[in-house]
Amino acid sequence: MDPIVIAAQIKRPIYFLAKGALFKSKVAAPVLSMLNMIPVHRQQDGPAKTGSNDDTFIKCYEHLEKGGVIMIFPEGVSLTERKLKEIKTGAARIALGAEARNDFNLNVTILCTGLNYQEPHKFNRNLFMNIEDPIVVSQYKNEYSADAFKTAHALTDKIRERMEKLIIDIEDEKTDELVHRIEEVYKPKLAKELLPEKQHDDFVITKNIVDTVKHFRNSDMPRIERVSAMVDGYFRNLQRIGLRDKQLNSEEPKRSLALHNLKAVFFIVLGFPVYAYGLINNFLPFEIPSQLAKKIAQDKEYEGPMAMAFGIITFSVFYTLQILLTWKWSHVASYTFIYALTLPVLGFGAYYYWHKVAEIRSDWKLINLFYTRNSLIVDMIRQRTAIIKEFDKARAEWRAAISSPL
Repeated sequence: MDPIVIAAQIKRPIYFLAKGALFKSKVAAPVLSMLNMIPVHRQQDGPAKTGSNDDTFIKCYEHLEKGGVIMIFPEGVSLTERKLKEIKTGAARIALGAEARNDFNLNVTILCTGLNYQEPHKFNRNLFMNIEDPIVVSQYKNEYSADAFKTAHALTDKIRERMEKLIIDIEDEKTDELVHRIEEVYKPKLAKELLPEKQHDDFVITKNIVDTVKHFRNSDMPRIERVSAMVDGYFRNLQRIGLRDKQLNSEEPKRSLALHNLKAVFFIVLGFPVYAYGLINNFLPFEIPSQLAKKIAQDKEYEGPMAMAFGIITFSVFYTLQILLTWKWSHVASYTFIYALTLPVLGFGAYYYWHKVAEIRSDWKLINLFYTRNSLIVDMIRQRTAIIKEFDKARAEWRAAISSPL
């Protein structure tokens, strides 16, 4: 997904460095080359393979000398963790090598880009792309002349420094889980208090939550453990009674209960025909790619792109067959054309309806619990309030420690 997302924003032809293992197939190799992919072999592929990287570097030099663009993922792995892995020296060596071949007059720049997925393994979620000012490689001319090896590492360190600013970088899974839960409980309050509702501001808030957690992990670990226990207990209780944090959020706009329930009933009843139509026409092409990806993908990170690739095929095949059958049945061009337009539109409608009904069911469950087990809901709200107060206190102390406006 990452190469497609970035390439869509750049209005120039792009070449990509791809794992050499992908080129093993005699069928895949020419196709990948047609897609502007250049094979690069990693150390784990064996010394015989890494030796062929000289050809890779030469191809990259030649492409840059023509004013071309090369996309490189400097971590060398495809993972969806919110963590920056070790930055390899390949990007820096290619950029410096191309400049050195041209006496540092090529004007090569390195544009660091950070991709921040809201939920990388789920459909229809947000993605925030963060881009830094370019690094001008020619500025390293004198250093490179003195020590090429040291300069490659210095430039790699610079890339890492830039990347750390552009993504959410969390050191371990336990901290990441804590940050996720703090985001769910606390981010709406921060967004309302501090910043307009913009994607880049959302990133800034998360970045500051991460920095706050890191600060207290280094200075007051018992406090982090205590807060983690509070948050874990709260979310366990939410899961046990089948509620979402959003439903207990006092920052949410107040609604008339009767009017809200009336709207919900109308939505369920009137929307059901749309849902049924969209489901019938889109279920198989939507579900088949997901199931195939889960069975075939060896790693979780590859399920998304594999499902997307299979989906291109299944939707193309199913939609074509459905449209042809409609034409054969009706022989009315206008009817067939309208039917073709409804396929994707009402497919999204069915997807929206399914999730909206799930929210309505959860809201009705809250109402039922409020009347039948009021003390439980009051206790959950009390837990949430205590957590918010703890977060407010920690944020105030962190701001004082580093003089942050957030």
